[in-house]
Amino acid sequence: MLPLATLTLLGCGGGGGGGGGGDRTPPRLVSAFYLSAGATPVAGEVLRLFFDEDVAVATGTLLTDADFALSAGTSLGAVSTAPAVLDSRTLAVTLGTGVTITPNVSTIALAATNDAVVDAAGNAGRDGSAVTMTRGDAEAPVIGRFTLNGIDAQLNGTGSAGGLLQVPTTGFTIDLAYSDTTSAVDPAQTLLQANVTVTASGQPLTPGTNLLPSLTATTATGSNGTYTVPSTVAFPAGDVTLTAWVRDTSGRLSAAATFALRALAITDDVRPFETGINTSQVWFLDTSRDLESYSLTSTGASTYAVTVTAGASGTADFVEILRLLGLQGSDATVNTTVVAQMQARLLIELAAFFAGANVSFTFTAPGTFPSGQSSVPYANAAFSQICISGKSTDSGVLGLALFDPSNATQNDNCQTAFQGVRLGVFVHTILDNSNGFGGPSTTLFRQTYDPLRSELLGTPVGSADAARLAGSVVDSRTTVINNAISRMARFIAVVLAHEAGHSMGLVKNGAMPTGLYGGDATNFPGSNDQHIRMPTTVFPTGSINIMSPSLNFELAQSGSTAFNSLNLAYLRERVLHNR
Repeated sequence: MLPLATLTLLGCGGGGGGGGGGDRTPPRLVSAFYLSAGATPVAGEVLRLFFDEDVAVATGTLLTDADFALSAGTSLGAVSTAPAVLDSRTLAVTLGTGVTITPNVSTIALAATNDAVVDAAGNAGRDGSAVTMTRGDAEAPVIGRFTLNGIDAQLNGTGSAGGLLQVPTTGFTIDLAYSDTTSAVDPAQTLLQANVTVTASGQPLTPGTNLLPSLTATTATGSNGTYTVPSTVAFPAGDVTLTAWVRDTSGRLSAAATFALRALAITDDVRPFETGINTSQVWFLDTSRDLESYSLTSTGASTYAVTVTAGASGTADFVEILRLLGLQGSDATVNTTVVAQMQARLLIELAAFFAGANVSFTFTAPGTFPSGQSSVPYANAAFSQICISGKSTDSGVLGLALFDPSNATQNDNCQTAFQGVRLGVFVHTILDNSNGFGGPSTTLFRQTYDPLRSELLGTPVGSADAARLAGSVVDSRTTVINNAISRMARFIAVVLAHEAGHSMGLVKNGAMPTGLYGGDATNFPGSNDQHIRMPTTVFPTGSINIMSPSLNFELAQSGSTAFNSLNLAYLRERVLHNR
């Protein structure tokens, strides 16, 4: 039996392993630039050589013209000083008397006879492609962000919450953001390497190979790059360290940036949306539940409480709630149109929240869920379902759903007595509190629905509004009605996304790869079991992560309210937690 996950009402105002050796592949020169006070270098200035893997030079060995294949008329001069090792891949050659280098024209490569520059396996670098020597500017570019699937640093294993991001062996994205204060970054010169052998179109790419030519560049600009690992490229299962460098137009390279991850083969045992039985995850949104009737009772000069009378009324609870909002009146045709527009708007909002995920929502029943079962194997049902109803069992609860940590079953969140409580989305809750009709007239909720309530001198929708709903009449009341429909649809969609999210595995407790950081109140204050609240550094003030433990009407309306980046990557099957 699956546990429950609850959304409550929020009050107003509220390292991978080390790199392998070079095998039989010789080191290649990638970049050569000099730092000079003038346009051309003079003796005593330094030429920096960057290689595609770790290199070494025998102690005391000079690197002179004889060690390189230089373009005609080019010379490093009478080099008399041994090269300095700036880092494992960068050598600095002090140029000698008689140096002749023409910037952006002169080229350099290791000579066929070179035996001075070798990699960790002892392979001498020889006969590589020539690179053009450039004059480096005052500042090197800086990589400010290195992540996968656009996941924020707080959630990708590099933040205080720790963990190790676990992704499929293929199909994820690699994301870089960078800057340079003195010249532009050239994305065509970006280098990305792994410390393991990666397979591309069936061919091995040994550790140290630049992976970018084998990846799909989704974005590649002077400030950021996003690269998708296509189905033709696969990382081996296990721990991986990626290393990246970017290069500016003057030839200077950034310091190396690294990112540790774990790759896992994506199988039905670990993926949230296995397709062996059903091609996608389908959710039936049921608005037919009829358990009570509802009315407004005055509690003050302009405030109201919702009175609930037990027993079926012959009208769906969802429709009765719309009537309290002024979105149902005396014209049956208009009432039907409002419900249809509300449902259409809900589906649009849900599609945006779940963009890229193999999930769809429908108000048309795909069938009948097995009677008396809260959860069944995929072979026993083609869909999960959740009811959009009136009142919750416990006060203050906006929604309650089964928590299915790996989305291993189809789930029925229309149960009316599961462990003594109702499951579903409870729209009644937002009406019957200080954020609804019980609150001041200055709230967004009251400003939206007071003009449609006869108790507050407003006018519910009626036959006169048919043209407005059809779009043939556009006036101030059209705006009132459109706002009333769209804002409630947005609010219900956020609660639906939250509750359906629980039944699809959000938010498993623990750091990656065990979980998705659910329940970590230390690093994510305000979080609790199976929920995560994000800081305002990630979600702007006035918005909220959908999988937060509480919500109010205003927060739901923000265009920035969404799943956090890790939750969305999980729904897109670009992140996998341990089962």
